[in-house]
Amino acid sequence: MNTESNVTPLSNIINFKVAKKNLALQSQDNSLSRYLKSLSFSQLIDETSVVIEELNQAGSTKEMIKKSNLVLRELGDRIGNSHGLAESFSKMKEKLEQKLHEFNH
Repeated sequence: MNTESNVTPLSNIINFKVAKKNLALQSQDNSLSRYLKSLSFSQLIDETSVVIEELNQAGSTKEMIKKSNLVLRELGDRIGNSHGLAESFSKMKEKLEQKLHEFNH
């Protein structure tokens, strides 16, 4: 009898604990994005200052890098017409995404 047909490949198994955690993290990101979009430009600048302070005090954690990335993305979206500022924010965003990628691997 061939027992191989009864074996489920590991790549087809879903780890519900990991999936649930990823869904919760995505939900948090979506909530933060909606919050940032609702802020006036002045409030968004204030929020950016708070994030910078948190980064200086707490250091670079995965959560802080993700939050920084979302704040920079929102700032970048709002100032997209200003090439010099948009380019600076784009470079900062790339660096944060690289750090986040390093945390994940």
